[in-house]
Amino acid sequence: MCARIALVIIQPTLGLRDRKRLETRLRLEDAAVTLVLQGGLEHTTVDAISELADVSPRTFFNYFDSKDAAILGLRHVEIEAAELAEHCDRVVEQGLLDSVVHLLLTVMGPPSTRPTMREDRLEILRRHPHLLTTQLAQFTQLTTEVTEAVTALVARDARFADDSPTERAASADLILALCGGAVRVAVREWAEKKPTGANRAVEQIELRAILLAREVTEKLS
Repeated sequence: MCARIALVIIQPTLGLRDRKRLETRLRLEDAAVTLVLQGGLEHTTVDAISELADVSPRTFFNYFDSKDAAILGLRHVEIEAAELAEHCDRVVEQGLLDSVVHLLLTVMGPPSTRPTMREDRLEILRRHPHLLTTQLAQFTQLTTEVTEAVTALVARDARFADDSPTERAASADLILALCGGAVRVAVREWAEKKPTGANRAVEQIELRAILLAREVTEKLS
């Protein structure tokens, strides 16, 4: 099974090259949001974003398809069958909840270190509501693809071996909701600490989200 997912693949421990790429992408997102809030969407160009982020316009398109994608933080990378298989293998080695949390954070990538990024993007959507169509379309596509990937993870768990495809899909929806909620709480807790760097953010958030998901399931069992 191969799912095409909008993601940035981030390992808990980043090498120098990956760390620089992460820093560049975050600078571009920050620059895009800053320019829209200051001068409006129509005056925000790829050239202006690139200049503020101190990269070339050519480099910009290595990270984003358009200025709207940079403003909204939309990223497009394919996850091939071999990469999905690696996530599936984690189910046997580390458990289903751990694997789903890891998949979600792979899809999301690390959070921005801009403390007000969420609020700033909501303000941009308020001012330029047509961008919401782009964001919702991306979210719908992403949700469908992530659910398909989680269903593949569920299929690797022996506890669901006797379930029908329909039952596995339903279980995937429920597990995705649980793990997604755990990730949101973990990200919120991380953001409340007012972090200054994103280097170990994914590792910290992943461990906390896994713990939260496990605690809930243990209490309910």
